[in-house]
Amino acid sequence: MAAAAAFLPPAPIFRPRTTTARHRASPICAAASDVPPPDAETDEGEAPRSGRKDRRRVVRIAWEKLVRWSRSWRSRNRSDVLETTRKVVVLGGGSFGTAMAAQVAAKKPDLEVAMLLRDDLVCRSINHRHVNSKYLSEYSLPENIVATTSASEALAGADFCFHAVPVQFSSSFLGSISTYVDPKLPFISLSKGLELNTLRTMSQIIPLALGNPRQPFIVLSGPSFAVELMEKLPTAMVVASKDKKLASAVQQLLASSNLRISTSR
Repeated sequence: MAAAAAFLPPAPIFRPRTTTARHRASPICAAASDVPPPDAETDEGEAPRSGRKDRRRVVRIAWEKLVRWSRSWRSRNRSDVLETTRKVVVLGGGSFGTAMAAQVAAKKPDLEVAMLLRDDLVCRSINHRHVNSKYLSEYSLPENIVATTSASEALAGADFCFHAVPVQFSSSFLGSISTYVDPKLPFISLSKGLELNTLRTMSQIIPLALGNPRQPFIVLSGPSFAVELMEKLPTAMVVASKDKKLASAVQQLLASSNLRISTSR
């Protein structure tokens, strides 16, 4: 054992390391160690922090003003259609035509709603007793609904026209009144279905019968019933048109607390 120990290398001597210039903290690290934490209160940090708060407050106030302006602008635009509309005509005095006339008339008391009918007795009933004696006779109609059998009288000065004549009779009916129709009068079709002998839709029948391929046209449809409108029950419908602005105008004209109108193209 003694002989083997003689050939072993001497054990290393460990000395405590002393700090030298090479191991001293660098100026950058020293400077970083002097920086206070973010939540520390220092005089230098107060100014930037208060500046950020002021900027946020200014941005918030500006945003609130923009939101208020946007709401008032949209509200003003929505009411423009109803405010500028003076007269609406409804062609046909069936259940849905009567309900739609009542819906529009109830939105604006001074709006003239003219119903073009064939039956003089029904006209008298609507004008004198404010009741359609043939359809929905259990409901009273707004007093600003006026019924007539004269096409020229009904269509004169109208801003919108609701077409509620059954599809199978629409071509002949529209042909008989075409001379009184303004070429720019928007037609809102309430009639559903196809013309049996031609398989035409109302979007084809109306411009052909009126002899005006550019007649403004809107479709109003949806899972709704005339009684629901008269009862003021929650109802949803859709207006569709190639003219987006026109569809939006009809939406504003009809929408109410009980009737929700969506637009489509």
